[in-house]
Amino acid sequence: MNVIGVLVQTTPEREAEVGTRLAEMPGVEVHASSGDGRLVVTATDVGDRFASDALMAMNHVPHVVGTSLVYHAFEPDVSEPVADTRAA
Repeated sequence: MNVIGVLVQTTPEREAEVGTRLAEMPGVEVHASSGDGRLVVTATDVGDRFASDALMAMNHVPHVVGTSLVYHAFEPDVSEPVADTRAA
């Protein structure tokens, strides 16, 4: 699993609109809004779209002033086989 945490900055009067547009993106969740134009968002890999692709797409949403990557974590999916690296 690959997950990123992002702070998205917009204008206060467009915060709800931007939040709705971001939440419509695959793998993106809006967790909090400040009322002053800041949104706390996460994105995960979905299918063949990486979380980093979602971050780049966030910057193209109308009225987004900027984004800041504030968190990143990667763990293998439980369903993925783990390679045995021990010497035989």
